[in-house]
Amino acid sequence: MVMLKTLLLLLGILPTATPCFQLITPSKWGAKPANCSAPLQTTLPEYAVIIHTSGTPCRSRAECARETRNVQDYHQRIKGWCDIAYSFLIGEDGYVYEGRGWRNEGAHTYGYNDLSLGIAFIGTFTEKLPNQAAWKALKCLLDFSVKVGYLASDYLIVAHSDISDMVSPGDPVRRELTKWSNYKHN
Repeated sequence: MVMLKTLLLLLGILPTATPCFQLITPSKWGAKPANCSAPLQTTLPEYAVIIHTSGTPCRSRAECARETRNVQDYHQRIKGWCDIAYSFLIGEDGYVYEGRGWRNEGAHTYGYNDLSLGIAFIGTFTEKLPNQAAWKALKCLLDFSVKVGYLASDYLIVAHSDISDMVSPGDPVRRELTKWSNYKHN
């Protein structure tokens, strides 16, 4: 968090956009090196695609870091992708775990990877919602992303299942997202 604040201060962003979430960088969650870095389009991402990882939910930083490493290992070793698919992952510990981040193209949703941020709740949420700490982190991440120019101000939120033949992020999450003013079902 200190490094993020220092970077924002150097960029002159901190006075107008202080994050209300804690970002855990790849080096802090123990990431393996990525083998790719395709940038997003030059225009701001227009979508936030909300996903779940289909794994075990986590409630502590240690558990969430382990689950994030497990996701990265699955994506790299089993799927053969160059890195973790998501831009960010959110645990029920309330922390945001950086995957590919704001500027790199994800591998989360075919047809949307180059014009969206892919944000995954860590765990499987087909029967229940993530806790309030995770929802607060999502809202803060989205608001901050707009304020610092990493997400279009008129972005649309879509559930992964709205645009892919997937169960993710689960019906409880999708139903909650439909209440948000910028939710869009295609």
